[in-house]
Amino acid sequence: MRILEVCPDFPPWAGSGAGETFRLLAEAWHQMGHEVTVVCSRPASQSGKGALDVPYPIQVYQLLNLPAGLHEADYYAPMRPGERQRFLHFVQRESTNYDLVFVHGFLETIPRMFLLHYPRPAVHKMLSVQYGVAAAQFSRVFAAGSWLMYQSIGRLLVSRTEHIVVFSSEANSELREYFGTLKGTKVFELTLGIDSASFANEYTAFQERLPAAQAWLESRSIHSPFVFAIGRNHRAKGFDLLLESFGQLTKEFPSLSMVLAGERTPFTRELEHMIRSRGLQDKVVILGRVSSWERMALLATSTVFVIPSRKEGFGLNAVHARILSKPTVATLTGAHAQILGTEGPYWLVEPGDVPRMTEALHAALRRGPASVLRSPVSSSTRSARGDSKTRW
Repeated sequence: MRILEVCPDFPPWAGSGAGETFRLLAEAWHQMGHEVTVVCSRPASQSGKGALDVPYPIQVYQLLNLPAGLHEADYYAPMRPGERQRFLHFVQRESTNYDLVFVHGFLETIPRMFLLHYPRPAVHKMLSVQYGVAAAQFSRVFAAGSWLMYQSIGRLLVSRTEHIVVFSSEANSELREYFGTLKGTKVFELTLGIDSASFANEYTAFQERLPAAQAWLESRSIHSPFVFAIGRNHRAKGFDLLLESFGQLTKEFPSLSMVLAGERTPFTRELEHMIRSRGLQDKVVILGRVSSWERMALLATSTVFVIPSRKEGFGLNAVHARILSKPTVATLTGAHAQILGTEGPYWLVEPGDVPRMTEALHAALRRGPASVLRSPVSSSTRSARGDSKTRW
């Protein structure tokens, strides 16, 4: 079977969970003997990164470089003129030769232009995957017009897609809220299982290299106790909210630090400004993108893992936290609630609720051994345990 993946981004230029998921899908299909081709965009600001060494073709189309203030719109930018013609030629002349077209997203440049210019597909061959459709409302660039975008061009693009797959009830509800009745489009809501085998193998390999991991953490001036969050530096990920909450916690836990990892963007400069304005320079480490092994070192050795997202489509980080039973504070978005459940050291808070996030973090930190926390709180408070079943 010939399979075409159409994505807004793709590794190594993308550090997102969705991009990584599409890489894994392409790899799995290739190993099954299918002929896979990936089509993706790449903002001009990311053009310096190396190509991915994979056994299937990747067609990359350059987008125009937007001003720094519009960085949240990178993947919505127009294509460079020559790239646009090359892309349209592929869509109209070559893409119809594939047996299955697998599209991620609607409004980003690559999926939007693909759906607009692709000849009307046969019922069986066009499949769209949506991890959540409302992230634009958290963007300073798109917040005011996000509803209009979805109601106008979004509805047109949905009408060109016969099948849509979503991975959470939240995303399913959003589709109907933003796009209406979805006439002629079938929506499938899949509940992803937690297959821990590959991650468990990764963790076993990590344990065998624990001294090296400890040396790496030391070289980055990362010491326990620390809270850890990872993800592309985008407003939807809520790192700015976590910084607000962390600043309040440092008064009671003076030895506590925080580590942020994930692809750096112009939004990173806003986070750095927040850190300086709150006098947290000595307590917050921003690492940028890390390898899978470094991510494992941070996740395994952190005191509390935090997923402060304003919006998630699914929530792969929650899966990792669940596999390791890592004390975790996460927001009620995407599939976080169904992944983490009610059994275990997990606290779920409403997105954007900084006071509740602070309370949940405080409860999670109290679970840790006093010798690790070195907190000035009383012995009676140290012995208290947070209620893992509580939604704050």
